[in-house]
Amino acid sequence: MNARLAATVLAISLGACATTPAQTTADPGTINDPYEGFNRQMFAFNNGVDKYALSPVAGAYKTVTPEFARDRVGDFLRNLKSPVIFVNDVLQAEPSRAADTFYRFTINTTVGLVGLWDAADHFGIERHSEDFGQTLAVWGVDSGPYLVMPLLGPTTPRDMVGKGVDYAFDPLTWTEFDGDPDLDDKIATGRGVLGGLNARVALDDEIKQLNAQPEPYIALRRIYSSQRQAEIRNGRSEDETELYEDLPDFDEFEQ
Repeated sequence: MNARLAATVLAISLGACATTPAQTTADPGTINDPYEGFNRQMFAFNNGVDKYALSPVAGAYKTVTPEFARDRVGDFLRNLKSPVIFVNDVLQAEPSRAADTFYRFTINTTVGLVGLWDAADHFGIERHSEDFGQTLAVWGVDSGPYLVMPLLGPTTPRDMVGKGVDYAFDPLTWTEFDGDPDLDDKIATGRGVLGGLNARVALDDEIKQLNAQPEPYIALRRIYSSQRQAEIRNGRSEDETELYEDLPDFDEFEQ
């Protein structure tokens, strides 16, 4: 495994282990979970990694890093995601959201001092997130079965493919620095570690609430599914998403 790939795995692992979406009472309906036995084992494994490794490290990070500094790290890392979000806005035929992403990146990179401050928010340009997993869903690609992967956490085949494509979309993936050929790998590693720790600290209460549920596995499965559906709809009702019916349905091309 080369250094860049190792950094990517580390970044995804830390970020996914630390990411537990806000709880919701919405019922996404029947969830396709044919591998529940395997998924429960992976859920238990990931909980162990969080309990004995990520949570203590995140606690130390919180102790030595003031909230102000953690906020700046969060704003900076979110700004770095803007090119990937912009590409997915365009692929989803969302010109208004693409324009918001472009303006946010421009304002935050300049007025916001390379993204250390979310200056665009003060101009009333709200942030949003897009990824290629969502793009595939908009294009009509089925999610496939629910999966819990070691370190990666809850996902689906569609979202795993999406992560790989988003990695390819990210300009930092292909950036090389003269004079220090390893600097790009160091940046990728630092970005992943800081992002994972920042997320773990921010979501500490939500993770405790999840683990306090009578069935944490069922709760996380429901939360993941409902949140992904909401993200795919971009906050619209299900009726409003009919505007995407003219976009290509990749299932039609399967032989």
